[in-house]
Amino acid sequence: MKTVKLTNEELATLKSAVLAQIQSIEKEIKWAKEDGENIDSLVEIREQYQNAFEALNFAE
Repeated sequence: MKTVKLTNEELATLKSAVLAQIQSIEKEIKWAKEDGENIDSLVEIREQYQNAFEALNFAE
């Protein structure tokens, strides 16, 4: 694993991008539920994005 240094602006950009992906997945989950589709893979993806977002909260 590598360590990278980010400016506050770069970190904010990454966090915004990950948050946008979480929101997008949330919409997909909602639509899939409405259509009666299996959402297991979408939930897993959402959890991975949420973990990434949490990790970015600890970044300096």
